[in-house]
Amino acid sequence: MNTDRLLDLIFRLARRAPVSAIAHMPYGLETAVLAHWHEAVGHRSVNAGLLRGLRWAALAACAVALLTAALKSDELVAFNQRFDPVARVADSAIVAGYDYE
Repeated sequence: MNTDRLLDLIFRLARRAPVSAIAHMPYGLETAVLAHWHEAVGHRSVNAGLLRGLRWAALAACAVALLTAALKSDELVAFNQRFDPVARVADSAIVAGYDYE
């Protein structure tokens, strides 16, 4: 259905609704909603410090992991170049376990 036709249908149905069907907001609802909103903003700002700290901790952990990988790259390359029987058996067990064959 075309969006213009859908909007036209919605507007026509809205014009048919009786005026008395529109309910007014209960007394004090606006104040309660605004008070809840202000409380939520205050609560969110308290948790923002924790989130900021966790973000920095995650970035520091990634930096340590990258630094370690860079410093130990020669060991990783040597491990990748292993062709002894023990390494081949371990690789075939992993391949069989994950059905990569």
